[in-house]
Amino acid sequence: MTRNGIRLSLCLALMLHASAAFAARPLPRATGSDLRVVVWNVSRHRFFEHQKGYIKALSAVDADVLILDEMPAERNIDDVRAVLAQIDSGREPDWQIAYGSSGDNQRTVFAVRGQLQPLTEFAFLPYPESFRTQMRELFSDSPEQLGMEQKLDGGIASFGVEARIGQRSALLVGVDLTCCGDSDDAWEEQARLVEAREIRAALDQAWSTRQVDAVIVAGDFNAVRGRKPLLPIQGDPASGDSYLRVAEAAHANGTDRWTWDGRGTPFPSRPLDFILHNDGLQLRFALVFDPETMGPRERKRLGLRREALIPLSAHRPVMADFAWR
Repeated sequence: MTRNGIRLSLCLALMLHASAAFAARPLPRATGSDLRVVVWNVSRHRFFEHQKGYIKALSAVDADVLILDEMPAERNIDDVRAVLAQIDSGREPDWQIAYGSSGDNQRTVFAVRGQLQPLTEFAFLPYPESFRTQMRELFSDSPEQLGMEQKLDGGIASFGVEARIGQRSALLVGVDLTCCGDSDDAWEEQARLVEAREIRAALDQAWSTRQVDAVIVAGDFNAVRGRKPLLPIQGDPASGDSYLRVAEAAHANGTDRWTWDGRGTPFPSRPLDFILHNDGLQLRFALVFDPETMGPRERKRLGLRREALIPLSAHRPVMADFAWR
């Protein structure tokens, strides 16, 4: 194990020590943190079909902000509320929920222990006409033509809200960029770059008209060719407060960093899911939450089996504890 891995494991062990006397207690917060954020690609209908498993995992995480990625278009706020109301975190089920409206069948859902208001800039995020023309020409007379038309008409899979948590406010944006693509010049990688630029443009427009304390962008970036799709959303590193940093997260063992489980597929496990934040938040702790890479004592304290998340989604949730600046 690397030195960083030892530090991460020690940090997690110390956090869990506070709950050692009781089984199935939520993961304690990092010292000095004010806010816990979790992003999770929940694989569409699996969130509802395996809701007992999701409830158990989300209860163990006990977040203030949930960014649930890749939710089905045909579900609604009431469906999500019925699931989240079952989370036992020792508090009333006070979730405020917003359900995304852009994206063919990959919607983002926000659940916040506070107040939230959807951003009009993300009500529908269209693909640029030049990209639509390019894709229509590429898929003309192909078996995938209809699917591509549905994708283009559905808009970019991204959604945003303004949230007030306590006395602070934040812009929250969820993303689910186009998947797949096995080369840097594949159309899928080009689509991700187009989507990333449009998302950042919508974020900048929303940001310019609102006074907020922080900004978070999180979701499934499908970074199968590396982190290039993150860069347009992050912005210019020299731009100060408008630059978005990556909350670097690893598994509890301190070595694994993948968030998508490629075992049993031709593709390697990779870090595809990220949380980005500006300087309005200071990162205290970040974790790829996965009982499989935790020790047996840690799993017992959280009340989770080793394989608990495997039937739920191929993605693992990314968790970050922040302090307001």
